[in-house]
Amino acid sequence: MYEEFIFPPKAASRSPFRLHLAGSSYCDGNYCIDMRALDAYFVFEYVERGRGHLIVDDAEFFPEAGDVYLVPDCGRRIYRSDSDDPWVKHWFNVSGLLVRELLRIYDLEHVHWVRRFSRPELFTEGLSRLRKNPEQAHLPLGPEIISTIIMQMAADVQTLVEAEGPISDEGRTLRDFLEKQIFHPMPDLATMGRILHRSEVQVIRIFRRDFGETPYQYLLKRKLAAAQELLCSTRRTIKQIAADLHFSNEYYFAGLFKRKVGHAPGQYRKIAVAGELHQFDLVETASGQYVNTIFLGHSASAPPPVNKGNVPASSMDRSERSFCSKNNGKQ
Repeated sequence: MYEEFIFPPKAASRSPFRLHLAGSSYCDGNYCIDMRALDAYFVFEYVERGRGHLIVDDAEFFPEAGDVYLVPDCGRRIYRSDSDDPWVKHWFNVSGLLVRELLRIYDLEHVHWVRRFSRPELFTEGLSRLRKNPEQAHLPLGPEIISTIIMQMAADVQTLVEAEGPISDEGRTLRDFLEKQIFHPMPDLATMGRILHRSEVQVIRIFRRDFGETPYQYLLKRKLAAAQELLCSTRRTIKQIAADLHFSNEYYFAGLFKRKVGHAPGQYRKIAVAGELHQFDLVETASGQYVNTIFLGHSASAPPPVNKGNVPASSMDRSERSFCSKNNGKQ
């Protein structure tokens, strides 16, 4: 059993973050930590090699090479290395309001094991930086390291949930492509087909199966959501925003925005300035009608979201029919 430790200088009395201890452990078959009630700190550990066992209250986990496990700052907490294949691991013991709030914000309060952590260098490089600058353990280096680890854990958890969900790899590939087109012209179906090595008809079928709408509908909603954000948080003119999002001109954009969102761009901006807007989520309340969710609470008569899985061609507006005609009517 061999361990390397980093013990930083004392933290300020009111510090929202404190790094108690950090280091690397080269465990043997007898390694076991049974944390006491007084041990009110979080433990973030990356397993480089080996296997082990973690108990948090009544839950059990089995972290192995490539995984991260998070030990909370209270409750029953026991973690031990496997006797035949002991851990080699890198870790940080931390406490403070900053850590607790970040875990709450990223919905990781009850996550104690992240399989196949995608950025192990955050631990090894973080420890290396701490060894060179232990005086920065509580500010700014320590918070930076732990915040980045928490955010990457959240991203990995989300990726795992999506991978285990109903979305296909092809659907995810196409969605990721469309996300990069928000500030570019609308791509045609032939381009999407080449990305997936599928026909145009198959492209639409795959995307609608996975997301309940056509690629055009998805990208238009994303462009309109971006337009809302630009109207609310920048001083760019309506003409500039139309150009940013590659609409044909400001008049077409303004008409489309009012038709889809329910308010003209200028009116929408005034509502935002008045402080009545705080989110930019669009829902489809009628076929082709995309309304900011904030407005749904203002009208008791707002229709419920429609089932987007089968939208007849007759319900499409002029902009979508134009897109379809350019793609041989296959949208």
